[in-house]
Amino acid sequence: MSEGILSGMDILQISHYLDQLLDIDAIPDAKSAVNGLQVENRGEIKKIGLAVDLCQATIDRAAASGCNMLFVHHGMFWDGLRPVRGLLYEKLSTMMTANLGLYSAHLPLDMHPVLGNNRALADLAGVERLEAFGEYNGIKIGLKGQILKTSAAEFGEMFEEKLGSPVRVIGEGEIKTVGLVTGGAGSILHQAVAEGLDCYVTGEAENQFFHAAIEGECVLILGGHYATETGGVKAVGKHLQEQFGVETEFIDYPTGL
Repeated sequence: MSEGILSGMDILQISHYLDQLLDIDAIPDAKSAVNGLQVENRGEIKKIGLAVDLCQATIDRAAASGCNMLFVHHGMFWDGLRPVRGLLYEKLSTMMTANLGLYSAHLPLDMHPVLGNNRALADLAGVERLEAFGEYNGIKIGLKGQILKTSAAEFGEMFEEKLGSPVRVIGEGEIKTVGLVTGGAGSILHQAVAEGLDCYVTGEAENQFFHAAIEGECVLILGGHYATETGGVKAVGKHLQEQFGVETEFIDYPTGL
């Protein structure tokens, strides 16, 4: 689609495109994820901001940068149904004053075979011969594959350098087979152990998974919830820019977690 066709496109048209691209309606997710268009706005979309998290800081930065729309991985309604007051009111008030719309994609973004967070992390790590991995709610949301044989320490150092943030490596030994699920997916370590994978990569995990990794002889690499989920957001921004000629900006607001 050419840049000329973008002229006059509003948030409903772009949202419809994203719904089809990310297969929003077909992928089950937490009810509070509210995948798709969350906040409408008026007029032509000229600039799209992209962020991992919807928070007051990313809203303020998008508005200051002249964005008409935000695309995020973690949207506005994770706390469920609640009165529009306090911090929620401040977010919505700021967005409406700035005429800033909002689109959110959680599991549909994690899972996308080309633009997804897991695919971006697999490409970053050089994982090849990719297959679906990591069952959640009856679907496989992650990926597994193979790398050139390396040590756990070297693999962790590579991740830390490429992610640009601290990485925790639990366990040791040589790694050739790898499973990946971005974000907070520590519990899927058990599936990696059951499948005999050498290593499992995710963003964060609870205390008990330290012991599960050691006892299961599966190296656990924790790259940070935020850091492991920037790839898909950036990929969607690049896709929209190439597809429509719309200006995009990645709004980096790392949590360090």
